[in-house]
Amino acid sequence: MMTRTLAIAILLAFAPVTYADTIHLKNKGVLKGVIKAEDPYRVTLAIGTGTMKISRDQIESIEKASDKENSAIEAAARKKAIEKGALVPDRFADTAGQLRELIAGRKAADDAKKRLDEAKASFTSKKKKYKNLRAKFDAVNRKVAGMDPQSDIMKYNKAITEMNSLNSGISSLVEDLNTLSAKVPEYERNYWKAITEYGNAVGNFRLEFDRKVEDIKKRGISEEESLYAAIASKSLSDIEKGLSRDSVSLTKTANGMTVKAVLNGSTTCLLAVDTGASIVVISRDIARKIETNPNDTIEGVNFTLADGSITKSDVIIVKSIRVGNSTAYDVPVAVSDNPPGHGIDGLLGMSFLSNFNIKMDVANEKLVLETIK
Repeated sequence: MMTRTLAIAILLAFAPVTYADTIHLKNKGVLKGVIKAEDPYRVTLAIGTGTMKISRDQIESIEKASDKENSAIEAAARKKAIEKGALVPDRFADTAGQLRELIAGRKAADDAKKRLDEAKASFTSKKKKYKNLRAKFDAVNRKVAGMDPQSDIMKYNKAITEMNSLNSGISSLVEDLNTLSAKVPEYERNYWKAITEYGNAVGNFRLEFDRKVEDIKKRGISEEESLYAAIASKSLSDIEKGLSRDSVSLTKTANGMTVKAVLNGSTTCLLAVDTGASIVVISRDIARKIETNPNDTIEGVNFTLADGSITKSDVIIVKSIRVGNSTAYDVPVAVSDNPPGHGIDGLLGMSFLSNFNIKMDVANEKLVLETIK
């Protein structure tokens, strides 16, 4: 108790000079604040937004300030507490809770993005290892096919052992790749869900917060409430700055709303926005114009169209797809021999759109893409 008293006294000694209730302690310490209660045994002193109780047998004397001076002291303490987020005016209690939920929502989106990025990086790394091991296996296999076991049985057995070791590594990688192939779409869905919920929550909170402030102003807003509103508004602005929002022009056609997309930084095409398509689809003519790795082509993959039908196509990995100022990388794209309509080069499906919180503003012919910075 004595150590805490001395520490507070030292801190107060360096604080700006203010008039407040002053308690002189028998150990020569001094406490300043606002006396909230006292009885024959103890005195309750408010310091900042907290209180402490001092036993009468520790007190040498008390100097009391005026009610006006104490009110000023308490107001200054509350202002400082509001600025630090330690105190919330009653009429903004729900606002503080919603701000905490937004912060939690951002963390959930960040965590989902991290899991997705790690899974994609692991898939890419293991796929590269698989190709290297497969190339080594095929080379050893060709070597073994040309060997005569009878001429050098030890050399032959060594090659067989190497093949078995390579085959074991390949089998392990195939198992890992199959697991990741199932996980990546799951993580993409989780990230899309997290960023959609977060983006919508930020937008909804801004509308609710602005309405709330206006309503409180109409009924009479206190100085403390006005201060909290300004601080909360700044916090919300900082949160909004953490969202990248891209509004892209759409063109209405007989085949739906279309948008220009740039593949691999150079090839421009016109795609119909289709949230029902599980994957981006491009025509074979467009596919011939872009540079892709033949080893990344997967033949005969089934994917879902907006009408629920399932079609089969080759799938390639496009290094980048840019729509407006928004870019997604290493995007699976199906190559189709049947474009969805005249003058349209394909569909902008979920293998691109799932990277963003998407909003279709049909009235203003805009596609809004949001993501976290």
